[in-house]
Amino acid sequence: MAQPQVLAVPGHVRHGFSYVGQFDHNFGRITGIAASIKGNILLCDYNKKNIILVDPLRNYLKKLDLDSEPYDVAITSQNFGYITQPNSKSVLQIDPDKMMVLLKSTCKKLGTTVFCVSAIQNSGQDFSDKASGFLGIKDYGKS
Repeated sequence: MAQPQVLAVPGHVRHGFSYVGQFDHNFGRITGIAASIKGNILLCDYNKKNIILVDPLRNYLKKLDLDSEPYDVAITSQNFGYITQPNSKSVLQIDPDKMMVLLKSTCKKLGTTVFCVSAIQNSGQDFSDKASGFLGIKDYGKS
């Protein structure tokens, strides 16, 4: 049984989880984890520049190779995934179950990077099924 850890900064654990699966995967540095509506689990492998998809039983399904290091992942209630890539100053919108990039947005402003993402379900007076997302943005050292 592997004991992967989600590392924000090398050596600093954000999340720890047990992993028992049907494949022998040599994880790099896992920095983000999220679950899709179907219960599939996405893992951001920062060192290997990919997203790994496993099913609810933790069996390997597929991976998506990226052009830059993924840092964090969030999935909305509409099942859209958002991946932050701080080194390329970009955010990817993906279909998490098909492992397909739908949109890439890049910030050209020097000194700015996107480092984390989260998705929450709206609640309150509007009674909508819309989800909101939040991005952590660092602009010249300020978050």
